[in-house]
Amino acid sequence: GMAVQGLVKAVKARPGDVAVSVSACVAVAWACERRVRPDDTLVADSMASFVMVMRAHPRDPDVAEAACFMFAAVAKAGGPQVRGQVIKSGAPLLVVLVLRHFGDDPGEVQPVLRRAVNAIRLVGLDDSATAGAVRLAGAPDALRNIIRRFPENQTLKKAAQAALEAIERDGAGAMPAA
Repeated sequence: GMAVQGLVKAVKARPGDVAVSVSACVAVAWACERRVRPDDTLVADSMASFVMVMRAHPRDPDVAEAACFMFAAVAKAGGPQVRGQVIKSGAPLLVVLVLRHFGDDPGEVQPVLRRAVNAIRLVGLDDSATAGAVRLAGAPDALRNIIRRFPENQTLKKAAQAALEAIERDGAGAMPAA
């Protein structure tokens, strides 16, 4: 746990440093995927780091890819109590910005889009306020754009279609979260 906390501190200390941001985000993601069940502090800190890094480097594909990887890994590993923190952090709308920006970027963007599409599926779309905000921020159009633009990338296309369905299905008979 301490090592992961140290990584997150490094990002918060130097959010402008691309190398630190990328390597720390990836390391936190791997830790969560392997074994670390993030406690509330780690979740809050990693969400804050995600927001800081994405604000510092909104157009850097390496940073966005690493940050979305971390976001998804923390959100997946943390269990239900993580959701509120994810939503409060403002991270969901930053993930939408990644989808929108890199969906139109002419570069080699499939790796970052794959991470962002995975992340958007974990932002708490079962919370109707979040789903509504994500819709308003332009996620459905961004996802449709990705589906149209990369028809040959089956993994990306399927994930984007699943994300689009989840965003548009929201609220249809969903129970309010306790």
